Amino acid sequence: MNSDQTSYGEDRRIWLGAHPALWIAIFGALIAFAWEMLQLPFYGTGELSPAEAAYRCGLASLGDAGIMVTAYLGASLGNGRTPWIVKWPISRFLVYLAIGLGITSAVELLAVGADWGWTYSSLMPLLPGTGIGLVPIIMWIIVPSATLWLARRMGVGPS
Repeated sequence: MNSDQTSYGEDRRIWLGAHPALWIAIFGALIAFAWEMLQLPFYGTGELSPAEAAYRCGLASLGDAGIMVTAYLGASLGNGRTPWIVKWPISRFLVYLAIGLGITSAVELLAVGADWGWTYSSLMPLLPGTGIGLVPIIMWIIVPSATLWLARRMGVGPS
């Protein structure tokens, strides 16, 4: 029997260490930065130098990490004292993804084509009927999921 389970199979893992939001911010920014750099061909970058592209992707990844922390805290409302990622209930995970997808969709709608925003390249597939790029939507499933998984490993250790 796994030492993390009772004789009835109940999970007994507990959260140790820093608040999950800290790990989500750290891992979220790092993973999002890699994603932002890889998705550059899907955005109109004009004549950005590599340093300018890295700077803009760095800012975007900090914004992504902020959205992930906001989504985590929103999904945590009413959870009590234990971080929900210890047991990872699907309902809270889906709320986390939904909050992030909602914020990301709103940002994309506001920013695409705005003077302060960005443009999509001809390579960007669009979500039908929305004008929102499919790549940032896919990002908001993969990157936040990987981020939560890593944050959970930091707090409870390997499964």
